[in-house]
Amino acid sequence: MIEQVLQREFVLQWLAEVRSYLERSDASNERRGLETKLSALTAEQIEEVVEDLRRTEMAELTESTGQSGFDPPPVRRGLPAVQLDGKVFLSRSPVISNLQAAIEEYYETERSDQIEKTATTTGRRGGKEVLPVATDRRLRNVPDLPPPPSKGDRRLLGKFEPTDVRWVSAATAMALRAFRGKHAFNSSPSSPEPRKIGNRARLIVVGDWGSGLPRAQALSGWMRRELDDGVRENLEQHVIHLGDVYYAGWDREYRNRFLNYWPVKDSEKDKISSWTLNGNHDMYSGGFSYYTVGLEDARFKSWHNGSSFFSCANDNWILFGLDTAYDDFDLRPPQSGWVKAQIAKCPAQKVLLFSHHQLFSAYEPVSAELQKKIAPVLSTGRVTSWFWGHEHRCMLYNASDEVQYARCVGHGGVPVYMFHGEQDPYPPPGKYEYRRYIDGGLEHWAIFGFAVLDFEDRIINVKYVNEFGETYKTEQIS
Repeated sequence: MIEQVLQREFVLQWLAEVRSYLERSDASNERRGLETKLSALTAEQIEEVVEDLRRTEMAELTESTGQSGFDPPPVRRGLPAVQLDGKVFLSRSPVISNLQAAIEEYYETERSDQIEKTATTTGRRGGKEVLPVATDRRLRNVPDLPPPPSKGDRRLLGKFEPTDVRWVSAATAMALRAFRGKHAFNSSPSSPEPRKIGNRARLIVVGDWGSGLPRAQALSGWMRRELDDGVRENLEQHVIHLGDVYYAGWDREYRNRFLNYWPVKDSEKDKISSWTLNGNHDMYSGGFSYYTVGLEDARFKSWHNGSSFFSCANDNWILFGLDTAYDDFDLRPPQSGWVKAQIAKCPAQKVLLFSHHQLFSAYEPVSAELQKKIAPVLSTGRVTSWFWGHEHRCMLYNASDEVQYARCVGHGGVPVYMFHGEQDPYPPPGKYEYRRYIDGGLEHWAIFGFAVLDFEDRIINVKYVNEFGETYKTEQIS
């Protein structure tokens, strides 16, 4: 990722430029002559895109669509707090996310000479070098952005070159058309019956990891260490990603930010299973790359069989990976009925669920539709544990909503602030939150991590590992 593309004001300036270019009545002939991609769209389709951009721009000027649930840190040492949107603007708007993807692809493919590397470390922690909290790349000759204006012209850096705007406009328009006409949903699970796994096995779980940022790459190295330990111990092993490849799940984002750093080697594709769930950012470009690039990679292909939901079982546990993103924050049929039917066939097993979105939260809004769809499964009283991502934090919950061990592990690859003190009370139904941080000066940057689940018959020994390879929390699920 590029530093300026992670800054909200820079992105809003681009949004205004792209919207202005596409809505120009005198630009239709120019578009047909210069933009092959745009010439494939009808005037009505371009107008739909313009309206998407217009609505998004108006809404964004009122309230940020950046990461929710993370307030700005308090003022320290008499200095003003730095807004997260000025450092790591990852939007939950498909329009903004596709625009960011288009801007970045343009600079990487057409203007790579404008990209420079920055410092690879930002100091030391406990004798270890600390990687940049966000990215180690920026655009040359682009000044730091001033504070956002209260009103009026947002063109803080002057107009972009016409060629730049045409290219980014075309890429954004095509992506938004894909978002409207998303990939077909595969209504069959990855296998007719749950795949067999061993009673003694290791499962690595990481959420919201597909940013490709230096710290996310480093986290992959620690996941690899756990796999290497498992190989030495002759353990059966599996790895699950809980979804989200940023910004909008484009082909090149899957290859460059996800598949390139996946901890399972190509040579292990038949021995260590690889799974990746569908997330909202994966669907922002219609889910096409999730299905045709992510699930088609050799390490995932034979396990998923083109499906975004799956099940595995041993003598004591039955595991389900669910797709809560194809329909945003919802559970597209037949998943609920399928889960209920499968667990009815396995009366002796405890149930463990995995998804991108959360059933409930101590911080963020939740989906009544997801709760409604999963209610028949929860009413069986069989769901022992549920691991999810989406929120970029690590939080363990007290028993709630018919789930004894609900766990959020969405802290795999997105930089956020940690503004709670370690001793501050946990909001209900929270039981524990990982609140350690990298002190970057004004900002307290939350530390990345993942979970390792070691199955030992009816007990799961869980350890939570951070980006420095340290185990910061352990528990048993039974």
